[in-house]
Amino acid sequence: MLVGFLLAASWSIRDARAAMPDDDATVNQIVELNKTALVLYGNVDVAGAAQALEQALALCGSANLANRPAAARTHLHLGVVYVSGLKKREEGLSEFKKALAIDPRIRIAKSLLNPEVEQVFAQATAAAPASSEASGREAVQSAATTSAPPRRERLAMQHPPVTRAIRGRPVAIKVHVPPGLGAARVVLAYLAEDADVFLAREMAPIKGASGWYEEEIPSEATRGARVAYYLEAQNPDDQPIANHGSPEEPHHVLLDPEVAPEEPRPEKPASPEDHVTAPLPSRGLWLVLAVGSGGGYHSGHPEMNRVDNNMPQAEIHVSGFGLARLGHLAPELGFLPRDRMVVSVQGRIQAVSGTQDVEVGPTSYHPAQYAVAGLAKLTWFLRDSQHRLRPFVVAQVGAGQIRHTVTTPVGANLSGCGDGPTCKDTVMGGLALAGLGTGLTWKLDENLAAYVAFNVLAGVPSVMVNGDLNIGIAVMR
Repeated sequence: MLVGFLLAASWSIRDARAAMPDDDATVNQIVELNKTALVLYGNVDVAGAAQALEQALALCGSANLANRPAAARTHLHLGVVYVSGLKKREEGLSEFKKALAIDPRIRIAKSLLNPEVEQVFAQATAAAPASSEASGREAVQSAATTSAPPRRERLAMQHPPVTRAIRGRPVAIKVHVPPGLGAARVVLAYLAEDADVFLAREMAPIKGASGWYEEEIPSEATRGARVAYYLEAQNPDDQPIANHGSPEEPHHVLLDPEVAPEEPRPEKPASPEDHVTAPLPSRGLWLVLAVGSGGGYHSGHPEMNRVDNNMPQAEIHVSGFGLARLGHLAPELGFLPRDRMVVSVQGRIQAVSGTQDVEVGPTSYHPAQYAVAGLAKLTWFLRDSQHRLRPFVVAQVGAGQIRHTVTTPVGANLSGCGDGPTCKDTVMGGLALAGLGTGLTWKLDENLAAYVAFNVLAGVPSVMVNGDLNIGIAVMR
């Protein structure tokens, strides 16, 4: 509230200061006394406020300024103090009449108004005789012609007033100030619907457009049903030399609700590496092209060299850790029933390497060179599609083969493996497969993302637990 009183003093009294260059020192004293009074009034020191204003009026009388705008404004402020602070209605009415006699167009700043003050001021306005109004107008006109230079207001500044805008968005304001006016700066003052005081922004010259300035009323001030503003050109001493609108009569902008709803926003501010310009589609096609490799635990029989020919003959059993060499393709096709969910099927086409042929007589027997499996998958993203980095978890079930390359045990008597003590063979896992996985996508553009996943699959009845790392590209349309 105190800020409102200070602004009321500075906005209303500086017009009097600008119009009275013949006795600047006295006018400045009157202005400062008015400011002091309004600060005291805001601090509920009404007696001190009245004393400061009475001192200002005494200065007006001793300096022959009793019929000037500074005196009118002082009478007005004293009337407010009498009516609202000291509860002296008749004295306040008298001060209002004196102010109107000097300047019939004078008005009380919005920050000083309350119902009681408004009622008394309206009574003073209604009671002001035509002769007093005429004489007051003549006094103001006389002061302007005899002691103040011509003031180039309103007509000097060209501005197409903005009357409607979108609620919650900045409002662009432009104005033309003739270079010959001598303006050192141009100020945009705006008042939000729920605010008590005007805030100001210095306007910036428009490049390539001589005399034109622009600035925006920020979105923080446009969240209500309306916003008010006015424009002011100032000289190098920060004194107003022209204006378009005023604190008492500003331009009003009606703020309409936005027609289209805003796009969803992230639940928290996005970091630079996480921000994206648009969300991924919430429904549509899901396609992944990936390659990978892996390994894990196996327990079973070598596929080519199943029997140890030592007497008595026995089946060879190997268990331990092995690699799914060489690698595999992992194409995946599905759809997104919702923003965070993917239902899909994935193939696992493995190329097997590092094995050894078995020679029995003139015939060569080749070990398995591939393994094929198919999986039904349910993928759940941990973050929505507005994020660039999206971790996910996977549940999957299917059927097929996974093969590890193994070395047969030393000492086993094998047929067709040559002179070496061991043979390079394969162990198969499956045929039933099930497992879990995790991974992430990194959005590259609207429909394309980098894809990394790690899956663990368990196979039965041929026991195997295999982990795969897949890397590729995900397409979402």
